[in-house]
Order: sequence, then structure tokens, then C-alpha cells
Amino acid sequence: MAKRKILFPGLLLGITVVIVISWGWGSIGDTPTDGERHEEPFYFGIPEQPVYSRSVVDSPRSSYEFAPVLQFDLVKHDFIVRNTSDAALELKKVEACCGSLVESYSPMIPAGKEGVIKVVLLTDRRGGETIRGTIRAVTSDPEHPEWTIDISCFVKKFADISEHTIMLNGPWRTPIEGSSVVVPTADYPFAITSLEAKRGIFITYGYKETAHDSGKAYFIWARNTRKEPGVIRDTIYVQTDNPARPQFIIRVQGKLTD
Repeated sequence: MAKRKILFPGLLLGITVVIVISWGWGSIGDTPTDGERHEEPFYFGIPEQPVYSRSVVDSPRSSYEFAPVLQFDLVKHDFIVRNTSDAALELKKVEACCGSLVESYSPMIPAGKEGVIKVVLLTDRRGGETIRGTIRAVTSDPEHPEWTIDISCFVKKFADISEHTIMLNGPWRTPIEGSSVVVPTADYPFAITSLEAKRGIFITYGYKETAHDSGKAYFIWARNTRKEPGVIRDTIYVQTDNPARPQFIIRVQGKLTD
């Protein structure tokens, strides 16, 4: 009987230890296994609110003039399509051009109801220009099979940029470097404070201040580090001290051959 009294508590202690280990109570400081490790998240830059607006479309022919925006602004607009007829209006296909794109649209608008065409304006390369284009919708309206919206938007220039996309093409064994020269405008002077890459896996990058006819400029460079043939796709976020445009982007693309 004495042996049973000694062994039984020992058995309970052993079972308790097994349960604690199996439940992971002692694993707070353990190193994750390979299957549990996660890659570092991509860098998506400083959060930015889009320049948003909306307007009503209630006829087959209409137009809309946007308020001026700044280069690199993310411009979004909702065209509220009002169906004033007694029949459903089908939007079979909606397309845009010339610096704008259709993000989404309502395929069917019931009689007396409203739908929407969501549009995005691409301002990165259009500084100092006016975006002009036409949104075309192929519809089920027998009298007006095509609805059109003429749009225009002046884009104020933030900077002159020699290359919006730095290309890195060539044999991977050879050092490949590309660059872009950024010149601030008089209306929006700025200094570059830092660069951040979205991925930064296959490139190194940097910048330096340099002289320019109109004043200071910035030389931004990127160099491949990939050690095998393949594709390079990345984005460099250029951060500035101007609150009107605290950040803009330069893309990096390339194809490395053997």
C-alpha cells in the first residue's frame, strides 16, 4: 500500500507535465517553425486619401469638368446613372480612355432607379496637362445604344520626372543600373527625405542631390541584385518634405536574361 501511495502522485505529475507540454503552455518563447514563419509585409507607402467626387448622369450625352488636381493625386469619381425610363437599362460594356479608366459599373439599372460608373483618373504622368477623354457605355437603350460622358481635368505639375519607370534589362551576371532625374517645380519646391521600396528584394536603390538649370534636382538610381534570370517588378516610394505631396512613386521593372 505504501508503494501505491508514492507511485500514484508521481504518475499524476507525469501526466500533468505531458498535458502542459502538449497544450503549448511552455512555448511562449519558442522560435517558429519554417511553416509558421511569414515574409515581411510589403511597404505600401504613406496612407493617402483619394480625391473623391460624384455627379449625376441622366441623359445619353453629358460632360463633366473636374476641379484641378495635383500630379500623383489618386482621383476617383462616381457617375450616378439615373434611369428615368420605364424599362430596365443594361450597361453591356463601359470603357474609358486617355488618362482615365473604369473601375467598375452597375450592369443593370432597374426602371426609375440609379446605378453607378466608378472612374479613376491616372495623374502620375500628366503633370501640367489636361486629361481629356470620353467614357462610353454600350447600353440596351434602343434609341441611344451608346451613352457618352466627356470629361476634362487639369493636373498641376508637382515635378519634372525624366523616367517614371526605371528599366533594368539585360544579362543577370552584368551589373545593370537605371536612373531618373527629378526636378521640383517652382510652385511646389521640396526636398527628398527618404526612399522606401515596396519589396526591395531584387534591387538596391538610392538618391543624391544634383545641380540643374532651374535649381536643385535629384538623381534616383536602382540596381539589380537578382542572381538568376527572371523578372523585376518593384515600386520606389519617394518621400518629400512638402505636405502638398509627401510621397510619389517611381516604378522599377526589368527582365534579366541568362
